[in-house]
Amino acid sequence: MIVYRSLLFVPGARSDRFGKAVAAGADAVIIDLEDAVLPADKDRARSETLTWLGAWRGRHLGLRINSPRTAFGCADLAALAGSAAAARADFIIVPKADTAVDLEIVAEALGRKIPLIPIIESGRALSNAFEIARQATGGVLFGGVDYSASLGADLSDWDAMLTARGTIAAACGAAGVPAYDVPYLDTSDTDGLAASTRKAKAVGFSGRACIHPDQVTTVNTAYAPNEAEIADARAILPRWRRRAAAWRCTGAR
Repeated sequence: MIVYRSLLFVPGARSDRFGKAVAAGADAVIIDLEDAVLPADKDRARSETLTWLGAWRGRHLGLRINSPRTAFGCADLAALAGSAAAARADFIIVPKADTAVDLEIVAEALGRKIPLIPIIESGRALSNAFEIARQATGGVLFGGVDYSASLGADLSDWDAMLTARGTIAAACGAAGVPAYDVPYLDTSDTDGLAASTRKAKAVGFSGRACIHPDQVTTVNTAYAPNEAEIADARAILPRWRRRAAAWRCTGAR
């Protein structure tokens, strides 16, 4: 399973920005057909996105479809399943995944194995976090904006979101998949982004979504290993190799 430090969203209605997003330095790019596209533009955005994806030959590109509980989401799945673009996307973001059934619907509709990253965006979804994470073959994204709105909570207050973040991190840890944090909405506040990202990493998140290219470097830096972590890894590797060699010899006998 690939773990990304940064995932950069780009609006699905702006195909002229797809190439720029790919070049921004994020570990992965997500073309967004949901929140970033107005209802009147959904059909055009879907068509242009699938055409662009069909010609894509790179890697680490994902697609956020609309919720499979909506007509727009059903249309996304139908178009994607019958398109060459289905083989080009490295993962699918499933928004408003209230239960694991949402992931089953997407997987069965696409008819192929592709990593799915559900977004937990409500109290109901959070109550099913462990079940959702077990079905999340690509990790779980915290949809903090909609989650906080549904509770009437303050997204900018770290303590107010700590229970949600802790639950998602624990669910992902139990399932063995990465947890990805909500985008930091103030794109001009680099210090706030860095501080919040360090806290999310400490809680157990493996990476973070970004909504502006300028956020990518800060997020990548926060999730990059420091010198002490690199030294620890280098010290552990020889011991691990010796144990692996001993295990192979014992197994051979």
